[in-house]
This record gives sequence, structure tokens and C-alpha cells, in this order.
Amino acid sequence: MKKLSRILVTNDDGIDAPGLAVAERLARQLADEVWVFAPSGNRSGTAQALSLHEALPITQHGRQRYAVGGTPADCVMAALGGPWLAGAGFDLVLSGVNWGGNLSDSVMYSGTVGAALAAAHFELPAIALSQAFDGPTEIDFSVTEAWMAAVVATLWPMRGDHGCCWNVNFPFGAAEAVAGLRFTRQVGGMIRSPEVARAGQGADYKLSFVRDPAAVTDPCADSVAIRDGFVSVTPLIRERSDETRLAAVGAGREMPLTKQAR
Repeated sequence: MKKLSRILVTNDDGIDAPGLAVAERLARQLADEVWVFAPSGNRSGTAQALSLHEALPITQHGRQRYAVGGTPADCVMAALGGPWLAGAGFDLVLSGVNWGGNLSDSVMYSGTVGAALAAAHFELPAIALSQAFDGPTEIDFSVTEAWMAAVVATLWPMRGDHGCCWNVNFPFGAAEAVAGLRFTRQVGGMIRSPEVARAGQGADYKLSFVRDPAAVTDPCADSVAIRDGFVSVTPLIRERSDETRLAAVGAGREMPLTKQAR
């Protein structure tokens, strides 16, 4: 893979997150110039949310590194539209590395994926990187660090001419045990229900999910690839139309409307 000119790195865990440092190291292998725009704190679960009706604090945290008081998508917008690069563009956007998989139903909520989709909206190649794990464990990005450069090099020729968004998840375990790369689809069904529990006293509650990874059985599903020890790579698109249902009802079909009696 030929060395790139400029890469943007962001995440949803915050400017001081260890996974961001992992992504920065990868970016410095791949490009002559690396810019970091990351949230000032943890903004997980914000998807593609934007801070359109409030001030957006942006502070410098080192050379070409900025902390943004907003969402991951805000970070991408700030990098692309702000005065720092004087209109210069990026060859690639890397988002992550997230500690925890962004799989199945979680993809639609993920700030890591949201940042990559925000970049793809402007026809930039973007890759969301996540390190999956199962159960409580110490933070360990060794599998990601061992294989992420090879994954990016594999995906780069497949980027197309009008941007793309790849959602990449690495399995947890020994780096040498990784079975390979599997192209997958995002298949819902892992999140079984929301769960709201008290968080201390008063009116404070905490939102979480009841998950059942075993409920997803499609052999081409992202979560199944992780269970099988593969790096899961899912191509995502920015459009949200249900093409199957649209085909069933007829794209462009018109119908008269009749007012209903009250």
C-alpha cells in the first residue's frame, strides 16, 4: 500500500482513550501527515448526532491534535470544515479503536461507526475500528495492533471512487489465533431488550441493554464472524432506504389518499 498524504483520526471514547493512541500509531505508519480531532470525553452511543444548537469548544492537545467538546460526528465536521487545514482534504478517516465490539444492533448506536459514516457522507474512505471482547477483562488491543495494518491494506483497493465506510471488528484472544478476514453483513437480533436500572439515589437511572450474542446465527453475520475467530468487515452505506420493502411496494409508485372519518 502506497503511503498516503493525510489521515484524520477520531473516536468516541475521548482524546485520552488508549484505543485512540492505537489508531494514531497505525495512521503514522500509513500517512505522512496525521490529524486528530477527538471528543474531549467519552461520547459512546451518540451515533451521528451533531451539536448544531450549542457552542462547540475545540482546544489543542499537541501538534495537529484537537479535543472537541461534542460528538464523534462533530469531530469529523470540525476537521473538514474548520480553518485548521485551510481546505486541505484527507485520504482516509480512521475512527477508533473502540474498546468493545460494534456489532449487530449496536452498529446503529455507535459513535465510532457514526464518525466513519459522517466522513463517508462527504465521499471519503472511512474505517471504523473496534476491539471486541467477551466479559470483564483488562484492556488489550494486541489483536488489533497485530492485524489492523493488514486489514487496511486489504480494504484500500476496494474503496471505490466515491467514498466508503467499512465497519471492522477484531476478535479477542491471541493474535496468532485469528482465522483471517471475513466480509460480513450487519444482522440484528443481539440486543434483546433495553434495561433501565437505578443509579444511586433520587431520580437517576442508567440505560443499558440485555444482549444475547448466540441469538444471531446467520453465517455471514458480523457477530458470528467474531465468534468464529475472524476479523469481521462490514461495508456500510449512508442511505437508509429499505430497498427490499421499496421494491415490494414499488419505487416511484403513487397512490391517492382518502381522508379517514374521525
